[in-house]
Amino acid sequence: MKHKHKYYFTPSTSLRAFTIVELLVVIVVIGILAAITIVSYTGLSSKATLASLQSDLINSSKQLKIFQTVNGNYPTTISLDCSAAPDSITNKCLKLSSGNTITSLTNDYFVNNNTNPQTFSLTIKNSSTNIISLVTESSKPSILVPAPLNPVADWIAVPRDTNNTNYDHYGNYYDTVSKTYATVSRATTKTIYDPNTQHIYDVPANKLAINPRSDGKSGYEGVVEEGRTNGLLNSDFELDSNSDGIPDYWNGTVVYGGGTGTSGIYNSASTHGSRSYFVDKSNSAGQVFTVQNFTTTPGNTYTYSCWVNSTTTSALIDMSHDSLWAQTYVPSDKLNQWIKLTNTFTNTTTTASSVRVGIYGGPGTAYFDSCQLEVGTFATSYIPTTTTTANRNADVVTVPTTNWSATNGTLIAVAEPDTGGRYISWIGGTNYISLYRASGNQVQGVLGGTPSYTAAKVGTFASTAAMTWANGGLLYGYMDGVQGTATSGVATSSYNATANIGGYVGYDYINGAMQRLIVYSSPLSSGNITTVTNAVKDGP
Repeated sequence: MKHKHKYYFTPSTSLRAFTIVELLVVIVVIGILAAITIVSYTGLSSKATLASLQSDLINSSKQLKIFQTVNGNYPTTISLDCSAAPDSITNKCLKLSSGNTITSLTNDYFVNNNTNPQTFSLTIKNSSTNIISLVTESSKPSILVPAPLNPVADWIAVPRDTNNTNYDHYGNYYDTVSKTYATVSRATTKTIYDPNTQHIYDVPANKLAINPRSDGKSGYEGVVEEGRTNGLLNSDFELDSNSDGIPDYWNGTVVYGGGTGTSGIYNSASTHGSRSYFVDKSNSAGQVFTVQNFTTTPGNTYTYSCWVNSTTTSALIDMSHDSLWAQTYVPSDKLNQWIKLTNTFTNTTTTASSVRVGIYGGPGTAYFDSCQLEVGTFATSYIPTTTTTANRNADVVTVPTTNWSATNGTLIAVAEPDTGGRYISWIGGTNYISLYRASGNQVQGVLGGTPSYTAAKVGTFASTAAMTWANGGLLYGYMDGVQGTATSGVATSSYNATANIGGYVGYDYINGAMQRLIVYSSPLSSGNITTVTNAVKDGP
């Protein structure tokens, strides 16, 4: 008789099902690993994009320069399809990395073969990230990374413009959002000093002065200034009509108190032009100077400045006024290099004054160049003069306010640390919005029709300033992402179709260098202000 066996399945602990808690833990762990992978991939992808843009800029620049060497000029056109438009005596075909493109072959490539040296400017864009890169014939490749959190405007100083002239020392502000340039208006030539070359460069009318950032960080800075006048004659010592070695309009060599040595025009060291005034003092007693007299107006404040390159801390500039001398000596840590010495005085009673350059004590040698006397409480960029005084008109930099919001918004500026003045003025009748860097390390916002400075953040000013405002809400000022005390603000309901970077005619100007201005159409949170600040303060 066969027995029927019954088999029973008994669950064991090794085959039990997952609990809900365990499943949730696994899902969370997988999510964290996926997030880490995505972040890592995103970071690597962004770095790869920047590297490809940099490589394309360098290779394209080399190819264009080789073309210029072979043909005697840069190509008048460029192409990206070498089969359809191959190299010719007028065209150069450029091969770019995958994802990189030149959006407009006519608007993103500028060439001027009628200047000496001949110039070009090329902009390349990554189609997926919107990151823009540019290079000129004499500049290093620049990567312009748009600011985070979707700004409506992002103006960055770049060494190029829309008029086919592209130099490191002048250019324009470029908006990475609208892909347009600012409008620069200034009727007269101005100058800019480049600390890298220790030379002062002329900037043509209606061009923005541009330099590599003075703090050594990535990118460029645009210098916006008010109008000034240089009241000294032959201020860069270029004139010597009778070749006697004594600069015209200066009083020659003046010796006081037993000073001995030689002085005169020097032709091999200068900051502007080709000459400077040279003093070689052979003893430690007395003084050796050259002097220029001028007429002042009682009650005015004057600033006197000169560029000096000295082997001794006894070299100085000084001014005579009201029977007093205002003196500034070369610091011990600034010897054997060109530095700008300045001093300021307010004339109270007399009209006859004078300035001097030379050595008090010594011995040692010193070169003096690019001297300036202007009415104001601080020195601005150098204004060359010859036989008469010379004026520099104010810089007026105008940008459109498309998509800006008058009632809710954020302004963020990146500027040199010692800049004083107005970063942005957005004017509409009697209403205006303004971001202001005041004296005493304050970031101030002006909102509404009454010029009352509010939202001050007091502290050590570094490189960024910001303000946010909301309709019916509060106004905040920031320094390098740190929020100041909030104040109530009056939101303006109307504004002009344009704004001015650095102020506007009849009011204040930035009077210094600004690298970037970013505009948002909503008030960013304090955390977001810090995020943007950290992303942009060290350059694009």
